[in-house]
Amino acid sequence: MNTASTFPKSTDDPAAAGDGDSISSHLLALADEAEALLKATARAGDERVHQARSRLVDELAQIRARLGDLESETTERLRSAAHRSDEAVHAHPYVGMGAAAAVGLLLGFVLGRR
Repeated sequence: MNTASTFPKSTDDPAAAGDGDSISSHLLALADEAEALLKATARAGDERVHQARSRLVDELAQIRARLGDLESETTERLRSAAHRSDEAVHAHPYVGMGAAAAVGLLLGFVLGRR
């Protein structure tokens, strides 16, 4: 089994930055590997192994469904937060500019000390 081509790159890898790696993609890759393992061992084992395999298949289906729900929910929450932030900046532009300036000064100070 070639795990190097199946699993997404590590997020510590600079080459992987910005290529869409996410927790859900890692978990989906893990689920794919588990399914591949189940298919490869489909004829092996006794009745207890077949029952465990069946439970694992059911759990994997539930995990995939829940990941899809979580991803949709997270996306909706992020969009809502971005919309509220946009409204707040439009309602109080000077506060937004002051916050941006403060963050810029703080980053400049921290990065300038390196």
